Amino acid sequence: MEYEVVRDVTTKECGWLDEDVKQGTVVYKFYGCTYGCIASGIAVTLSPDGDNPFFEIPRNAITEKENIVND
Repeated sequence: MEYEVVRDVTTKECGWLDEDVKQGTVVYKFYGCTYGCIASGIAVTLSPDGDNPFFEIPRNAITEKENIVND
């Protein structure tokens, strides 16, 4: 599943992030094991195949990206 970040997510808000995640960034649902380290957010990755590494992002910071097909 593909998501778009709808607002900046900063390291100040989410101290576990290595760097800020900017609005407009495309992230993907992470399908691997999270070993119970995801609290109230969602595990995502920058990898289109849903592979490692993953990070947690707040659910209110992403929206499902629509796949638009032009005929």
